[in-house]
Amino acid sequence: MNKFAFIDRLIEDIDRASLRRQLVRVDSAQGTVIKTGGSEKALFCSNNYLNIAEDRLVKDAVIKTVNQYGYGSAASRLISGTSTLHVELEKTFANFLNKEAAILLPSGWTANEALLRTLPQKGDIVLIDKLDHASIIDAVRQGQAEFHTYRRDRLDRLEKYLADTRYERKWIVTESVFSMDGDSADIRELVRLKEKYDAILIVDEAHGFGCLGQNGKGLAEQAGVLDAVDIIVVPLGKAVAANGGIVASKQNVIDYLVNRARAFIYTTASSAVNCAAVLAGLEIIRDQPERRKRLHANTIYLRQKLQQMGLDTGPGSTHIVPVIIGQTRDALRVSKELFERGYFVSAIRPPTVPEGTARLRISLQSNHTTEQIDGLIKSLQGVL
Repeated sequence: MNKFAFIDRLIEDIDRASLRRQLVRVDSAQGTVIKTGGSEKALFCSNNYLNIAEDRLVKDAVIKTVNQYGYGSAASRLISGTSTLHVELEKTFANFLNKEAAILLPSGWTANEALLRTLPQKGDIVLIDKLDHASIIDAVRQGQAEFHTYRRDRLDRLEKYLADTRYERKWIVTESVFSMDGDSADIRELVRLKEKYDAILIVDEAHGFGCLGQNGKGLAEQAGVLDAVDIIVVPLGKAVAANGGIVASKQNVIDYLVNRARAFIYTTASSAVNCAAVLAGLEIIRDQPERRKRLHANTIYLRQKLQQMGLDTGPGSTHIVPVIIGQTRDALRVSKELFERGYFVSAIRPPTVPEGTARLRISLQSNHTTEQIDGLIKSLQGVL
């Protein structure tokens, strides 16, 4: 008897809906061009927005650190897994984000899990954007507090819950830049509401950090409200091009997470090597603003070209540029034909996005050339 025969049936259901996902093996560093399957593809679906992943400064820092510390941390942070570089990284991020303290978690997912499963208490309410990342949604589902969603284009529902006096504490949780639509939260309005109703505002800067703000601190800096945000989460796998997630806030918030967040306590620490890569990436973000300028120039150029073609790129203006196709099969076909023409652009399908809104998700990098963008546009014209 095959105990896992039921899985075959579940996979058949996935296939019938054209929702099966496949891994693409990459045989090179992550840059604007990658090698895969024996050929080169222009890469337009990576989160390596500032081209830090393949930077020489990062490589040199990693090589130096692995020679000094070895590779693995070999313990959790509360045993013997906290290196000098962990301490330096957390202090550096706290200072950079104008917060009292910061803590490093092994991933952006575990950063949100640690934060949202630990801080909101029974009797509280957590209010999350309907399109917040899955790590936020899953974390609040597993937490002690009641939670509800709101739409960022209709904040009246959010305000209704904030005005409700039944709750001990009120938490607002939003991403800064939304990864599937490329649009942004109205951070200023969220700050106004959190101050009016004495709520706590948490902003996940996964796709804003490094790319937005004069100094690359994210959308909150760009909006001029960085200091008004109570807790900032910075997943490190996007512009920083490393692993891990930072939570930055008041000292007592970080102290409590160290003592009560299961996702921090019961897992092996990130390696010192990864910490060195993060610190090198942060140095690039801080000292090389021209990368942000190139990314923004590429964003404006691509969006204008796509809009001239009459394509639906959604309401956003950031470096994440969706091209809404509609049906899943059509999005898959366009993605496949672009790949055959030398352009790697992923098709995003339900349940990641709503039914009828399957899309290409184009992610720009600062090192993309005008020629590469023009080639993508020409290929899109040929397959749509």
